[in-house]
Amino acid sequence: MLGNEHKVCKLIKSLYGLKQAAKQWHQKFDEVVLSSGFHLNQSDKCVYRKFDSSGKGVIICLYVDDMLIFGIDQNQVDKTKKFLSSKFSMKDMGEADIILSIKIKCENKLTVITQSYYTEKILKKFNREDCSPVSTPIDLVKKLKPNTCKPVDQLEYSRAIDCLMYDMTSTRPDIAYAVGRLSKFTSNPSRQHWQAITRVLKYLKGTMNYGLSYIGYR
Repeated sequence: MLGNEHKVCKLIKSLYGLKQAAKQWHQKFDEVVLSSGFHLNQSDKCVYRKFDSSGKGVIICLYVDDMLIFGIDQNQVDKTKKFLSSKFSMKDMGEADIILSIKIKCENKLTVITQSYYTEKILKKFNREDCSPVSTPIDLVKKLKPNTCKPVDQLEYSRAIDCLMYDMTSTRPDIAYAVGRLSKFTSNPSRQHWQAITRVLKYLKGTMNYGLSYIGYR
């Protein structure tokens, strides 16, 4: 504003969309949850747990303003939901089905997480939705060498690696070796590296329903 060029604004309350908003929100959530007896996971600062002497308890996983609440006792889960609803404006979405592009399926004591929908998006994004599937994610016979020429679609290559890494870390550890090798060439990819990326995508095409299974026991 004319005449006020040297003045600054003091932030009284964070607004959604500002850089400070995420930090302010997490700080507020942290204070509320910890004050009610929850403990912060030291390995992941967005995971909170609260268990009683009988072993019953609840775990809260926070991602920005989305929460996944679960436990071995439904009453404890319901109490936690009620407590959080009294502190924040919340909407209960019911039993978790899909969160962060990860599908959750529970049957008896078996929990399966997959990313078939996310994999379809990756294939479509890189125009590989009609590719022919292969049985392995990488060709161990061909040795990947550093590119000595001009990089080929370096930005797009970086995006492909990012997408594959999210798939890998969430539900697909079977592509970890291939993605790890290919990520070494992100700054200067060649056509050979792109061919290797395509092979990983072809492997995902044929194994779209692969995922991780967890068996609960007591």
